[in-house]
Amino acid sequence: MKLLILGNSITHHSPAPDIGWTGDWGMAASARENDFVHRLADLLQKTEGSVELRERNVADFERDPSLPLSDYFDEELAFRPDVLVLRICENTPGERLDEFAEAYENLIRLFRRDPGCRVFAVGPFWRNDRAESLLARAADRTGARWVSLASLHSTDYQAIGQFSHAGVAAHPSDKGMEAIAQIIMAAFREEVPADGRG
Repeated sequence: MKLLILGNSITHHSPAPDIGWTGDWGMAASARENDFVHRLADLLQKTEGSVELRERNVADFERDPSLPLSDYFDEELAFRPDVLVLRICENTPGERLDEFAEAYENLIRLFRRDPGCRVFAVGPFWRNDRAESLLARAADRTGARWVSLASLHSTDYQAIGQFSHAGVAAHPSDKGMEAIAQIIMAAFREEVPADGRG
């Protein structure tokens, strides 16, 4: 299985010692194997067999949804994933959410040109009702599976007290990362039949 995860700092953040982050994986996880990306890949590998994982921080696209999609995502489109997880939206300015939702929908359509690609559109980790609504509608229009993280909109799933920088500490703790992976995995089990293709 080819697994592609497109996200932001929750997916991957390179070291930023100035804010107290020294990891090179999903921000606030205690180790690479504990971020949601690698927990999800591990869960899928146990049920689906070999997993070829690719991940990318696409926060630039969140901030500027006018970026040319086919150019910005050319390597990912060429990868031809069997499963695409979109875990983005937190860095989009409020005044650009409508524009982002349109670009998000177009991005899903690009990947779904390959009929073998299953898309899981995952909602915001921090509560944002407008983004949740806009992106859920985009997923519905494109045949992607909408996966809400509304049950995690609580500091119980954040790394509060584990980092001095408030921005880092607001990210998912190991508990939050595990919960994200489990929620996506549950959606996968419901969406994809035993042959893995649908």
